[in-house]
Amino acid sequence: MRREFKQHKSYLFDLKELRDKHGLLAGDLLAVDPELYSKFMQYISRTVKHDEVTKNMVFLTALSAYTKEPINLFLRGESSIGKSYNVREVLRLFPKNDVWFLGGLSPTALVHEKGVLVDKNGDPILPWDKPDKNASKEEKEAWRERLRDSRYIVDLQGKILVFLEAPHIQTYNMLRPILSHDVWETSYKFADRSGKGKLQTTHVVIRGWAATIFCSTEERYVQDLATRGFTITPETTEDKYQAANILTGEKAAYPWKFKEDFDFMLLQGYIGFLKNKLKEIDVVIPFGEALGRKFPSKFPRSMRDFKHILSIIKVHALFHFAQRPALIMQTENGESAYILAVRSDYEFAMELWGKIRETTETFAPGHIIKFYYEVVEEVAERSEEFHVEDLVEKWNEKFEDKRSSDIIRKWVDFLCKIGYMNKKPDPNDKRRNVLTIIKANEKNGNYTQIKFSEFFTLETFKEWLNEAKKISEENQVLLRKNLLSDEEASPEDIWQIYYCKNGDFSDILLGEKQGVVAQSVEENSEFQKSVQFPEIHKFEEIKALYWVDGEFTFHPCGICGYSKLTSWKAETFKNEQFWICEDCKERWERSRNE
Repeated sequence: MRREFKQHKSYLFDLKELRDKHGLLAGDLLAVDPELYSKFMQYISRTVKHDEVTKNMVFLTALSAYTKEPINLFLRGESSIGKSYNVREVLRLFPKNDVWFLGGLSPTALVHEKGVLVDKNGDPILPWDKPDKNASKEEKEAWRERLRDSRYIVDLQGKILVFLEAPHIQTYNMLRPILSHDVWETSYKFADRSGKGKLQTTHVVIRGWAATIFCSTEERYVQDLATRGFTITPETTEDKYQAANILTGEKAAYPWKFKEDFDFMLLQGYIGFLKNKLKEIDVVIPFGEALGRKFPSKFPRSMRDFKHILSIIKVHALFHFAQRPALIMQTENGESAYILAVRSDYEFAMELWGKIRETTETFAPGHIIKFYYEVVEEVAERSEEFHVEDLVEKWNEKFEDKRSSDIIRKWVDFLCKIGYMNKKPDPNDKRRNVLTIIKANEKNGNYTQIKFSEFFTLETFKEWLNEAKKISEENQVLLRKNLLSDEEASPEDIWQIYYCKNGDFSDILLGEKQGVVAQSVEENSEFQKSVQFPEIHKFEEIKALYWVDGEFTFHPCGICGYSKLTSWKAETFKNEQFWICEDCKERWERSRNE
């Protein structure tokens, strides 16, 4: 017999307190939680042990898909260290339709799996539009003419592309202008076979910029893109390996503990809510120009690195949109709202940048950086000149995973290429090289942390605001404490609240040390019940795909808040109809049968 449906309790959020304090509902409710980001990381830490930097960067990269400047992320390192696992676990929180896991897809496969066939007017060409065999000659000719001018649209806006292995070289060449953010649309033609096996020319347009994550970066053509993103390596420590084994054993012992729970639904729902919210708002960085003057600019790639740091600042600020001050431009046609990035966004981004700067600047995998600092520099302290054999001996003396001279030699060659070491022929033995290190102050990218108070003050903030008002003299510009407030705030108030206080991001991930999130099912408060699944009597499957103003439009789900291809119309206990996506329908039915 089916048991009565019980509501789920959140172990991350005190929804009643947030409701009573702020008077908000649904996504806005979580948006005001001051520990929102750390709670996301805490939940992810249930199934991803250690790898603080990796899961933070994967999460931020995925979020950037919903901004104007998506991020490219490259995961480097030896096999079996958790590159793909990190990515899969973090992206579970994102809408499934937005995440494309891609292998070595050919252009043909990419287009047919992800493309939408449209005519010259941009209207979709659907299979049932094809005239049947009894159609007139004119109808058949019109159909052929429509196909003749057709093209496939692969829309990457708001998408997260995950390359589990290096993409097919032709696919990579097709996507590269988009991945580099060089152009908004790329037109591409290639030979394809029709349903009858005849060769034909297929026209495809790749549109928009996606956030991309590369889990395999060994191919040279992928490495050429590395300066256009961040490079990181998951941890390779014994503590991590042990924690991962314990987690695997825990899943085997208590499988029900890791099922999707109410907190998962809250977090996933917030991502969908945030995705829709970011269509309405943008972010500005008041201290952007002042930071640009201070940022080290000795080398060409510093221009791209600075741009990428600004991207992290923007993503972090947008994630906390309800907790950031707002700049409002009032025009004759209404208001335009911008949120302001604040000191904590800067300090978070710079703390994270400090942990990934070296691998990003050099595109070096973490194990080679470890080899340099823990082996090469120690050998160099004893002797300015040394040989590969000295490094092999030192490595195998310190570490359990023994390495051959061939592998160590490849690592040395890489370090010479990125400017960490020099080698020259040994005058006493031409068959080998003499090695030396390049001192730290001689390396490219020498960098020190820039304190916020050194380049941004109250006077600087006022100067920025005055300049913003001058640029938009025809509009009224004012400040508010946040987007949820209608009360105007002074520059002094904003400065005191958002720019004076220090943030502590020395431990970027704030979840793992706060205890394990419980997964039991209990009765909840009346308010918590109101944001859970309503009592639904029946489902009616219907098509929810519409073509409006040149793009596909779906009804948003009444539970999780975002749109999916397969939707259902549901009747509540009040006989009111609303839309519900298939994922929420399945979870609701599972909950009723528990």
